Amino acid sequence: MDCEIRVAELTDVKELAKVKKEIWESNLRGVYNDEVIDNFDYEKEENVFTKIINNEDIDLYSVIVDDKIVGYMDFGKPYNTFLDYEAEIGLLYLKKECQGQGIGTMLFQLAKESFRNKGIDKFFISCNKYNVEAQKFYEAMGGKIVQVDEDNLEDKRSVQIKYHYDI
Repeated sequence: MDCEIRVAELTDVKELAKVKKEIWESNLRGVYNDEVIDNFDYEKEENVFTKIINNEDIDLYSVIVDDKIVGYMDFGKPYNTFLDYEAEIGLLYLKKECQGQGIGTMLFQLAKESFRNKGIDKFFISCNKYNVEAQKFYEAMGGKIVQVDEDNLEDKRSVQIKYHYDI
């Protein structure tokens, strides 16, 4: 698969929001409740991506295949403090048809190299407890579980597993 990974730009935010909705539809229906997916707020998501792009502590990358954004990843300072971690991969989403092609591995290597260049020697990523495919990927990338949230069947989105990585 011919893929380009580049720094996301403000001109990407509309397409990033559309891709996020498509990914939620195909990958996360059943993890996120239908109401959350069906009532997806494009404008809100565009604003979120704009804030991430404008945040100097977070790097957002777009994954481009055939001139279309098919995924994205952000990494940098944690959104929320977690133990003594200085760095986090906050979001890593790829459309289903692009999974298993080595793109996620390339994104992970990009984040690790960036952290290493900044003198950071460990980071974490959170994964929804009900997203088994993502868990398998994070474990294959060498992640060690450091925290598992308690089940919350009313809001499955809030139930996270945190994985630790050494660089």
